[in-house]
Amino acid sequence: MKELSFVQPHLVVALGATAALALTGKVVSVTQARGEAQFGDFPGYVTVHPSYLLRIPDETAKRQAYDQFRADLARIRNLAA
Repeated sequence: MKELSFVQPHLVVALGATAALALTGKVVSVTQARGEAQFGDFPGYVTVHPSYLLRIPDETAKRQAYDQFRADLARIRNLAA
């Protein structure tokens, strides 16, 4: 949080559960918390880590997850603007 206070970002993006844990101080299920979030005084967004997409074995599920991730990125871009 000290680093965020110094940087003063418009939006903080947590890519995956480890990043969400670091920002919230508690275990976060990305699938349940996916979307807009608040990290202290900073607006944020929780989404999957890109490496997750590479590990999905089923091609149909991988395509769906990739499409959801792209939608997250579009939403993040709009929130940051």
